[in-house]
Amino acid sequence: MEPREIVQAAIDAYHDHDLDRCLAFYAADVVVKRVDGTILMDGAAAVRARYAKSMADHPNLHYEIPNRIALGDFVVDEERVTGYAPGGPDVVRAVLVYRFSGVLIQEILILS
Repeated sequence: MEPREIVQAAIDAYHDHDLDRCLAFYAADVVVKRVDGTILMDGAAAVRARYAKSMADHPNLHYEIPNRIALGDFVVDEERVTGYAPGGPDVVRAVLVYRFSGVLIQEILILS
């Protein structure tokens, strides 16, 4: 699979609430951080914990990708996130930059 297909497969697995399948696309030492360098999740175990909580707290969360660019080891997604639990935002928009190491997601940089 190409990086753009891997990102979509991970998102599809998230939508299906299949945490194991979703995490199978991430490197064990994956890092998720904000554009300012703040690390949000360090390692697959941290991603698993955060995603499990998100799936439980927001069971209808859905990621729409209006635009996707893939170049070499990078995939850039424009995200439109809906389905937050009552009291949450209606829509959250962000840009995510996925960096790959081989066929696994190594790093996600969140611009929002």
